[in-house]
Amino acid sequence: MFQDNPLLAQLKQQIHDSKERVEGIVKSTDKAYGFLECDKKSYFISPVAMKKVMHGDKISATIEKQSDKEQAEPEALIEPMLTRFIAKVRFNKDKKLQVLVDHPNINQPIGAAQSKAVKEELQEGDWVVATLKTHPLRDDRFFYAQITQFICHANDELAPWWVTLARHEQPREPVQGQDHYEMQDQETRENLTALHFVTIDSETTQDMDDALYIEPITSNNEQTGWQLVVAIADPTTYIALHSQIEKDAKQRCFTNYLPGFNIPMLPRELSDELCSLKPHETRPALVCYIQTDLQGNISAPAKFVLADVQSKDKLTYNQVSDYLEGKDNAWQPENPETAQQIQWLHQFTLTRTQWRKTHALLFKEKPDYSFVLAENGKVQEIKAEYRRIANQIVEESMIIANICAAQFLHENLQCGIFNTHSGFDKKFLGNAHNFLLANLANDENKAELQSRYTPENLATLNGYCQMRHDIEPIEGDYLEFRLRRFLTFAEFKAELAPHFGLGLKGYATWTSPIRKYSDMVNHRLIKAHLANRDFAKPEETILARLQEARRQNRLVERDIADWLYCRYLADKVTEKPEFEAEVQDVTRGGLRVMLLENGASMFIPASTLHDNRDEITVNNDEIALYIKDQRQYKIGDIIRVQLNEVKEDTRSIVGTILK
Repeated sequence: MFQDNPLLAQLKQQIHDSKERVEGIVKSTDKAYGFLECDKKSYFISPVAMKKVMHGDKISATIEKQSDKEQAEPEALIEPMLTRFIAKVRFNKDKKLQVLVDHPNINQPIGAAQSKAVKEELQEGDWVVATLKTHPLRDDRFFYAQITQFICHANDELAPWWVTLARHEQPREPVQGQDHYEMQDQETRENLTALHFVTIDSETTQDMDDALYIEPITSNNEQTGWQLVVAIADPTTYIALHSQIEKDAKQRCFTNYLPGFNIPMLPRELSDELCSLKPHETRPALVCYIQTDLQGNISAPAKFVLADVQSKDKLTYNQVSDYLEGKDNAWQPENPETAQQIQWLHQFTLTRTQWRKTHALLFKEKPDYSFVLAENGKVQEIKAEYRRIANQIVEESMIIANICAAQFLHENLQCGIFNTHSGFDKKFLGNAHNFLLANLANDENKAELQSRYTPENLATLNGYCQMRHDIEPIEGDYLEFRLRRFLTFAEFKAELAPHFGLGLKGYATWTSPIRKYSDMVNHRLIKAHLANRDFAKPEETILARLQEARRQNRLVERDIADWLYCRYLADKVTEKPEFEAEVQDVTRGGLRVMLLENGASMFIPASTLHDNRDEITVNNDEIALYIKDQRQYKIGDIIRVQLNEVKEDTRSIVGTILK
């Protein structure tokens, strides 16, 4: 009698419309239930309701009230967690195809179909790319996906590389080359093949894009300064502006350096052969003459020329460092000209390092961690490598060359691609001011620091550099890590702007055109000025693509490293090894630390720090964890930890603190 009753339908609609509605993000648990995280409140989602949603979905829900409890009933999908995603192939007991999402918080298998574009015969555990086709909150009965791309088989030792590249939609092959290459430039080049240029790189480097030559400047038989000649490989001489190689490089933006191998931005026959500054091979180059006085100050405008050059020696960082450090049985230069170049470059580097320490900012010394791999991709060891003197020689030479390029582009073309960094984010200047006073000021210097660290002063290059010089002698990384939270990101800009991170008024890289598209652009601009040709200011779309590509490359490097760390440490869990570690982050869930021996990231659950979680609090201003109102751990602390568990499926390493 109540069927199709319009009054009853109207009443139901009124009741439905009167219910409280919220929007939020679904958070799953390791149980069947979940929660809807809203701005200021969290609502329970029942196991039955969780079958309609996925961890990470943004949904709207009605709030159902039962006695004194509230729970969310999913109503509509606003934004799905899954669109395109990485997954593993699975077959259920009925041999039906499913996929398991590669995400630590998504465990439910999803039914799937294989698209016609995927020709491989899929097997259990294979890695694939899939797209979500149906969702229960979109009037569909269940989740369903389509496999759109095969990545690799389950037993592929290089799965960490191929899966990560696919996740970030990065190519795994070099740019397609041409059958032959012809020089595009018509300008005459100076013949500088007589100069004793040398390259200094890693032992395995093939894409050598910079060579150095230096000589003293003398007056009345006394040295008054240095002339550094920086020769940079010139790939643009072989690449037409509207060629497919240019378009591909413009999209990739960078050579992707991964553990074990690289994926070049340019065809290998260019990056590793035709343009690489190989010893005793004549190569086209863009060359910069730089003059400094004996204190390291640039003493004359830089001069850029097109030239043919010839490297006389392929040197390596370790060889040159061993030689300069006077190690027993160290490598020795093959000829006196190379030995002289090394000695002069060393003297020049010490001068420029001191100049930057005084007038700009030096990098804080931290090791780079490198994976030593077997042919099958297995990690044999992880090395912590510190910058040695030979690395500093190349670094200082490239930095001064990039300073000169920024000045040249600004003065002659009023544009280029400049690497910039504006220091503290404007909205955090007040926070930085308060933090510095709280941690550095005392009764004697408070008035002085109040004036020195005003937000207005911290927003200037000089004020920022003064602050960095003030904190440099202070031991530990707490101030460094804490201030880092107030910084803005580095940016590419088409006009000159300061680089606060380097402490410089201008910086434009041109020294790695084989590896960076921005450097290719700056090459074309410099060469256009030298030839008195028309040029175009770099478009905003190029700057945006550079920014995004840099972000993607860093994510790829991080994700592959996390996977390899898990593989490396997995078979060591039974030994319960101990490590020195530095606290990198503090959250309610626990501590994120970095193992100083190898660079691996480890998580320390809060449950292992104290048995009563209600007595644990996190101070977000200090980035510190308190137990019973006593500060126990803060960012930058050095602690001793023990490895307890490795979960390769979620790329997580778990440990405990040794008291």
